[in-house]
Amino acid sequence: MCSTASSPRRADDGFPGSEFLGSTNIIAGGFLNLHPSELLKFPFQPEKLSRCSLKLTNKTDQFIAFKVQTTNPMESYVTPKNGIILPRSVCNVIVTIKPQNEAPSDMQCKCKFKVLSTIAPYGATKKDITISMFDKEDDNVVEELKLRAVYIPVLEESSEDSSLKENMESELFIA
Repeated sequence: MCSTASSPRRADDGFPGSEFLGSTNIIAGGFLNLHPSELLKFPFQPEKLSRCSLKLTNKTDQFIAFKVQTTNPMESYVTPKNGIILPRSVCNVIVTIKPQNEAPSDMQCKCKFKVLSTIAPYGATKKDITISMFDKEDDNVVEELKLRAVYIPVLEESSEDSSLKENMESELFIA
Protein backbone atom coordinates (compact mmCIF):
# COMPACT_ATOMS: atom_id res chain seq x y z
CA MET A 1 0.00 0.00 0.00
CA CYS A 2 1.31 3.37 -0.86
CA SER A 3 1.77 5.17 2.42
CA THR A 4 -3.26 18.19 -9.27
CA ALA A 5 -2.84 19.62 -11.98
CA SER A 6 -4.51 20.53 -15.13
CA SER A 7 -3.59 19.85 -18.70
CA PRO A 8 -5.56 20.22 -21.88
CA ARG A 9 -7.66 17.26 -23.01
CA ARG A 10 -7.26 16.79 -26.71
CA ALA A 11 -9.06 14.57 -29.15
CA ASP A 12 -5.70 13.13 -30.23
CA ASP A 13 -4.36 12.23 -26.80
CA GLY A 14 -4.27 8.50 -27.60
CA PHE A 15 -6.56 7.22 -24.85
CA PRO A 16 -9.68 5.23 -25.82
CA GLY A 17 -12.80 7.39 -25.87
CA SER A 18 -10.86 10.64 -25.82
CA GLU A 19 -12.04 11.53 -29.30
CA PHE A 20 -15.28 12.61 -27.60
CA LEU A 21 -13.62 14.99 -25.16
CA GLY A 22 -13.25 18.00 -27.42
CA SER A 23 -11.15 20.85 -26.06
CA THR A 24 -12.29 21.04 -22.44
CA ASN A 25 -9.72 21.35 -19.68
CA ILE A 26 -9.12 18.97 -16.84
CA ILE A 27 -9.37 20.81 -13.55
CA ALA A 28 -7.21 20.00 -10.54
CA GLY A 29 -8.13 16.64 -9.08
CA GLY A 30 -10.26 16.52 -5.97
CA PHE A 31 -8.66 13.29 -4.75
CA LEU A 32 -5.00 13.55 -5.73
CA ASN A 33 -2.26 16.09 -6.25
CA LEU A 34 0.39 15.04 -8.77
CA HIS A 35 3.99 16.13 -8.82
CA PRO A 36 5.10 16.88 -11.46
CA SER A 37 1.70 18.21 -12.36
CA GLU A 38 1.58 18.25 -16.16
CA LEU A 39 4.81 17.11 -17.72
CA LEU A 40 7.00 14.09 -17.00
CA LYS A 41 10.62 14.78 -17.90
CA PHE A 42 12.76 11.79 -18.83
CA PRO A 43 16.54 12.22 -19.01
CA PHE A 44 17.59 10.91 -22.41
CA GLN A 45 20.70 8.83 -22.99
CA PRO A 46 20.88 6.64 -26.10
CA GLU A 47 20.22 2.94 -25.46
CA LYS A 48 19.55 3.45 -21.73
CA LEU A 49 16.36 3.23 -19.70
CA SER A 50 14.85 6.61 -18.83
CA ARG A 51 13.11 6.94 -15.48
CA CYS A 52 10.99 9.62 -13.89
CA SER A 53 9.34 9.80 -10.49
CA LEU A 54 5.69 10.74 -10.06
CA LYS A 55 4.40 11.63 -6.61
CA LEU A 56 0.70 10.98 -5.92
CA THR A 57 -0.61 12.75 -2.81
CA ASN A 58 -4.00 11.81 -1.37
CA LYS A 59 -5.46 15.10 -0.21
CA THR A 60 -8.59 13.53 1.29
CA ASP A 61 -9.62 11.71 4.45
CA GLN A 62 -10.66 8.71 2.30
CA PHE A 63 -8.81 5.66 1.01
CA ILE A 64 -8.12 6.38 -2.67
CA ALA A 65 -7.59 3.73 -5.34
CA PHE A 66 -5.44 4.76 -8.30
CA LYS A 67 -4.45 3.31 -11.64
CA VAL A 68 -1.84 4.71 -14.03
CA GLN A 69 -2.37 4.06 -17.73
CA THR A 70 -0.11 4.69 -20.70
CA THR A 71 -0.83 5.13 -24.39
CA ASN A 72 2.19 2.98 -25.24
CA PRO A 73 2.54 -0.05 -22.92
CA MET A 74 5.14 -1.65 -25.20
CA GLU A 75 7.52 1.28 -24.66
CA SER A 76 6.82 2.28 -21.06
CA TYR A 77 5.90 0.78 -17.74
CA VAL A 78 4.85 2.06 -14.36
CA THR A 79 5.63 0.71 -10.88
CA PRO A 80 3.27 0.42 -9.09
CA LYS A 81 0.65 0.72 -11.82
CA ASN A 82 -2.16 0.71 -9.28
CA GLY A 83 -2.67 0.81 -5.55
CA ILE A 84 -4.42 2.28 -2.56
CA ILE A 85 -3.24 5.54 -1.03
CA LEU A 86 -4.12 6.01 2.61
CA PRO A 87 -5.77 9.25 3.73
CA ARG A 88 -3.40 12.25 3.62
CA SER A 89 -0.56 10.00 2.40
CA VAL A 90 1.81 9.84 -0.54
CA CYS A 91 2.65 7.17 -3.10
CA ASN A 92 5.77 7.45 -5.24
CA VAL A 93 5.44 5.92 -8.69
CA ILE A 94 8.36 5.22 -11.02
CA VAL A 95 7.67 5.61 -14.74
CA THR A 96 10.18 3.96 -17.05
CA ILE A 97 10.65 4.41 -20.80
CA LYS A 98 12.46 1.63 -22.64
CA PRO A 99 15.81 2.46 -24.29
CA GLN A 100 15.72 4.40 -27.56
CA ASN A 101 18.53 4.53 -30.11
CA GLU A 102 18.21 8.26 -30.60
CA ALA A 103 16.15 11.11 -29.23
CA PRO A 104 13.32 12.48 -31.35
CA SER A 105 14.20 15.82 -32.92
CA ASP A 106 11.45 17.60 -30.95
CA MET A 107 12.32 15.71 -27.72
CA GLN A 108 8.63 14.73 -27.37
CA CYS A 109 7.99 11.27 -25.98
CA LYS A 110 5.37 9.19 -27.78
CA CYS A 111 4.00 7.96 -24.45
CA LYS A 112 1.31 9.82 -22.55
CA PHE A 113 0.00 8.90 -19.14
CA LYS A 114 -3.33 9.07 -17.34
CA VAL A 115 -3.86 8.72 -13.59
CA LEU A 116 -7.32 7.47 -12.65
CA SER A 117 -8.45 7.80 -9.04
CA THR A 118 -11.58 6.94 -7.09
CA ILE A 119 -12.70 6.53 -3.50
CA ALA A 120 -12.06 3.03 -2.17
CA PRO A 121 -13.79 1.39 0.81
CA TYR A 122 -12.27 2.10 4.22
CA GLY A 123 -9.47 -0.41 4.89
CA ALA A 124 -9.10 -1.43 1.22
CA THR A 125 -5.79 -2.89 0.06
CA LYS A 126 -4.27 -3.32 -3.38
CA LYS A 127 -5.85 -6.78 -3.75
CA ASP A 128 -9.30 -5.17 -3.34
CA ILE A 129 -8.84 -3.09 -6.51
CA THR A 130 -11.13 -4.12 -9.36
CA ILE A 131 -11.53 -2.90 -12.92
CA SER A 132 -15.12 -1.88 -12.16
CA MET A 133 -13.91 0.63 -9.53
CA PHE A 134 -12.71 2.84 -12.40
CA ASP A 135 -15.84 2.37 -14.54
CA LYS A 136 -17.76 5.64 -14.75
CA GLU A 137 -20.79 3.83 -16.14
CA ASP A 138 -21.31 2.19 -12.72
CA ASP A 139 -21.93 5.67 -11.25
CA ASN A 140 -18.44 5.76 -9.74
CA VAL A 141 -16.76 9.15 -9.33
CA VAL A 142 -13.53 8.64 -11.26
CA GLU A 143 -11.08 11.46 -11.73
CA GLU A 144 -8.66 11.51 -14.64
CA LEU A 145 -5.44 13.50 -14.68
CA LYS A 146 -3.31 13.43 -17.81
CA LEU A 147 0.41 13.90 -18.18
CA ARG A 148 2.52 14.44 -21.26
CA ALA A 149 6.13 13.32 -21.43
CA VAL A 150 9.28 14.83 -22.90
CA TYR A 151 12.91 13.87 -23.04
CA ILE A 152 15.49 16.20 -21.58
CA PRO A 153 19.11 16.06 -22.69
CA VAL A 154 21.65 14.69 -20.26
CA LEU A 155 24.78 16.78 -20.24
CA GLU A 156 27.82 14.58 -20.49
CA GLU A 157 30.78 15.41 -18.30
CA SER A 158 33.90 16.27 -20.20
CA SER A 159 37.09 14.53 -19.13
CA GLU A 160 38.23 17.89 -17.73
CA ASP A 161 35.09 18.15 -15.59
CA SER A 162 35.46 14.63 -14.22
CA SER A 163 39.18 15.22 -13.46
CA LEU A 164 38.29 18.38 -11.57
CA LYS A 165 35.56 16.53 -9.68
CA GLU A 166 37.97 13.70 -8.75
CA ASN A 167 40.59 16.23 -7.57
CA MET A 168 38.04 18.03 -5.42
CA GLU A 169 36.85 14.75 -3.88
CA SER A 170 40.42 13.62 -3.14
CA GLU A 171 41.21 16.99 -1.51
CA LEU A 172 38.24 16.53 0.80
CA PHE A 173 39.71 13.25 2.05
CA ILE A 174 43.24 14.64 2.47
CA ALA A 175 42.27 17.47 4.78
